[in-house]
Amino acid sequence: MDQTLELLLSRIADRRKTIETGIIDGALKDFPQYQHSVGFIQGLTTAESIIKDFAKTMETYDDE
Repeated sequence: MDQTLELLLSRIADRRKTIETGIIDGALKDFPQYQHSVGFIQGLTTAESIIKDFAKTMETYDDE
């Protein structure tokens, strides 16, 4: 996998872990903040999936 894509995936994982830690530690003040955090995690998961699919496609084209 490309080094840039690996860096992006690493940053996404770090950000997700930070948000998850906030949820687990009870740092969120109210339900809307919880909803926002969960939505943010969903967005990060989608971005991660897109990057992984892109990397797989790039590897396929490189093999040809």
